[in-house]
Amino acid sequence: MLKNFSNSIPTRLSDAFGYASRFGRFKTKRERFPRRSRRGLAPVEMALSLPLLMGFVAALVAFGYAASWKIRSEVVARNVGWRNRHPRWAHWNAYPAEWPTTGTFDRHGGRQLEDLEQFSITQAPIIRGPISQINVNSNILNISRDVTQSGAQIRRTPPLLPRLGEISYDTGHQYLDDFFTHSEMGISNSSRRIPRIYEIDLDFVRDSGPVLLAVSAIENNPRRQLLIALDQDPEFIAWRGGAPDFHPRVSTRDYELDVAWVRQQRVAGLLSSIERLPQRMVNSTIGLYREQINESEPPLSDAAIAELERKIQELEEYRRRLDARAGER
Repeated sequence: MLKNFSNSIPTRLSDAFGYASRFGRFKTKRERFPRRSRRGLAPVEMALSLPLLMGFVAALVAFGYAASWKIRSEVVARNVGWRNRHPRWAHWNAYPAEWPTTGTFDRHGGRQLEDLEQFSITQAPIIRGPISQINVNSNILNISRDVTQSGAQIRRTPPLLPRLGEISYDTGHQYLDDFFTHSEMGISNSSRRIPRIYEIDLDFVRDSGPVLLAVSAIENNPRRQLLIALDQDPEFIAWRGGAPDFHPRVSTRDYELDVAWVRQQRVAGLLSSIERLPQRMVNSTIGLYREQINESEPPLSDAAIAELERKIQELEEYRRRLDARAGER
């Protein structure tokens, strides 16, 4: 049966192109067309492609050369400005390292920064405070004031493809150069700054109930005379011509909006200085009395010296009580 089935299978087939081939052997395209020789074509192809390749390499070199000088000009423009900005006080006109003598640079005032034109620092809560009726002098607290612009200029010829022409860059860089010091804001260091910074409506202040209550509480404070010893002690003024200022103060060297940082770095130190205030005042007063005893011209009478010695003993006893109380804590 299998033998009869195999006889029915054709031994010759026709392919799609219409020519006959034996089963299992189809003629390929190479067998239909004769093979042609390619000798000598490699040098020709190299001669045709080499100019294109060299031109591409030259374009890459010229592009890299132009990009490198653009970056260098930007670096020089920034360096010229920032190396003379506080706290750096270098000479801005010192020639940058490895900057060619054909290149130039400058530094001058610039226009206001466009990115800051829509931002008003005078509307910030930390500047305005809780009273919305008070206006802030925008000219003094203008964040974009005193903008400085520095620049660098360079012209170079690329090492390859010089026919493309010179490459030139005029790079500019703007930065803020205002630290809002009293001299920059036009405010005397010995005058009050609040009336200059804030445009206060005096009629509103006079009619303001909380302000009047605060002023009245200060003026009518029954212990107001006791505070004179903090900076206007008459004994110091009579002996030295001036009184020391014992008011505890907060360091204003650094500013921070972090509440935890302020509490730890500023409030804790302020409370500690308040706790040490009695010891400071006692020590200063004892020193004052000893100066009067030893340095008075003419010398004090025995009665006056005895009175000062009595005061010194009272102050020393008070200081011992303060030290004992501090030790109990």
